[in-house]
Amino acid sequence: MAFDPTTTRAATDAELLARAATAAAPSRAPAIEELFRRHRAAVYRYAWLLTGSESAAADVLQETFLALLDAPLGFDPARGSAAAYLCGIARHLALRDRASRVQAVDDITPVAEDGERADAPALPPLPADEVERARAIDALYAAIRALPPHYRDVLMLVELQEFSYADAAAIAGVEVGTVRSRLARAKARLLELLAAPRAIDR
Repeated sequence: MAFDPTTTRAATDAELLARAATAAAPSRAPAIEELFRRHRAAVYRYAWLLTGSESAAADVLQETFLALLDAPLGFDPARGSAAAYLCGIARHLALRDRASRVQAVDDITPVAEDGERADAPALPPLPADEVERARAIDALYAAIRALPPHYRDVLMLVELQEFSYADAAAIAGVEVGTVRSRLARAKARLLELLAAPRAIDR
């Protein structure tokens, strides 16, 4: 079935994915471009939360939709939304490439002539209130990163990405009840970490 760009706005995400799945490879692009327009922000934000890197998140975003262009199969609307399906692809890519991405960042860190890593250029000081806000945000994300991966995952999906329990379960590949229990434990552990910052470094 040919894709008609004039019907893009009326098409649902499920319809766009179905069109992409049934069209020949060159004809998939318009439907996937519309899905990209609708969901790029959510996929990028989730990738950034997973990787902690803007450049890595941009790579994951691009790879997610390239994967969809190559083989747009596997979406089941009964299991969750299109956004959850796309974030599930992004999660797989980010977790698969995490080790190599970390190594790549280390490899390109500037090194001075004496062999020491070059310092970043000095920046003007921030106002005190902005400094405190930045510290609070840093402490929060440090605490989130210190959570066990299975707790961190559901916390990011439900609280930061605002996915439903059903969508979070579809992305993480677990039951809804597991999402609920892990989220409760993640929140409790996060409060402990924020109350005792030294525990974050352990």
